[in-house]
Amino acid sequence: MQSVSVAIGVLIACLAVNACAEELNITASGKSQTFNGFWEDYERCKARQEFTPVRGEYETQEEYRRRVEQLRVGCDTLRRVESAVIDVPVALNYDADAGRFLFELPTDKGMRIQYGALVRDDFPAVLNHLPRDRWHIDDPTPKASAYKECTLRDAKPNSQFINKIEPCRTDSWRGCMTYYKQGEEVSWYRDKDTFFISDVTFYAYAAIAQARRVRDMEKDLIYRIEGVLVVPEQSFQAQRVEIINRKTGEQLVSLSP
Repeated sequence: MQSVSVAIGVLIACLAVNACAEELNITASGKSQTFNGFWEDYERCKARQEFTPVRGEYETQEEYRRRVEQLRVGCDTLRRVESAVIDVPVALNYDADAGRFLFELPTDKGMRIQYGALVRDDFPAVLNHLPRDRWHIDDPTPKASAYKECTLRDAKPNSQFINKIEPCRTDSWRGCMTYYKQGEEVSWYRDKDTFFISDVTFYAYAAIAQARRVRDMEKDLIYRIEGVLVVPEQSFQAQRVEIINRKTGEQLVSLSP
């Protein structure tokens, strides 16, 4: 079974607010709190399930049974929290000469935000040679670690603001990673069970006039991450990400499976 995990990456000098990995507020089930709040809700529910009260002197057996059953109500909705949303402010990073913004999807200090559903595993199964000119390749010992940019599955720009989206890997140890092992001949064979995401970073191209419009709305721009919070695993499974203007509702970018 393919394993996907997410590690916290930090851009030098904190290119964006999200890269600083703060504790983020999660909105779900009528609450807005950090991961720790949802963890405490789950732990209290488990403690209640495990508690067996003493039967009251004036309590019938049937009344006692119903009271104990009420304590045993499951914690599934607290263990796996559906329809959860995280909003994170966007700090813009624009290269006027290249005509593009650099965006990095947010991370959190208290849990792992998993973007595996939004990223395509497009590492080839077999390579004739390791593409050191395009990827970062660790020396084989005995496997070779291969790092490259993460490819987004479905990235849609709003043409009013963004012309196109392209993947980006900012340095040697980031992006998407897998292992390759050399066969008996020259070819290198992929370890198909390894696919690791350290960060998801992409370029969003915008002409100067478009970029200035985006700059003017920066204070209202957010990453809106929709997904499922899995409390025991301390993970948030992202199912959709948008960059939107929270004031006007205008969407700049949407990422989906």
